[in-house]
Amino acid sequence: MSPYEKYGKRIQITFRITPVAMDRLERAAALFRMTPGEYAKAVLYRDLGVFDEPLDRRRRSWRRQKKRLEQELEEGEEEPLEIEKHEDF
Repeated sequence: MSPYEKYGKRIQITFRITPVAMDRLERAAALFRMTPGEYAKAVLYRDLGVFDEPLDRRRRSWRRQKKRLEQELEEGEEEPLEIEKHEDF
C-alpha cells in the first residue's frame, strides 16, 4: 500500500513569521541538526498528536552543508586574529 493510498493527498501550507521567530526557529532547529522547515513540521505534528504520519524520506544532500561550513571556515581564516601579548612578571 503506497503512502498516498494509506494517508491520502498531501497538502502544502505556508505562513509568515517575524524575524524574531525566525531567529529562534533557526536556533532550535540547529540544536537537532534540522532545517527550520523540518523542525517546524516536527513541532506541528507533535502538537497535533499526529505521530503516525510518514516522515519526509527524500535524501538530503550534505554536500551543500559541507560547502557552507567550509566557506564559513575559510572566511574566518581570512581575518587576522588579534592576540594580546602579556609579559609575565
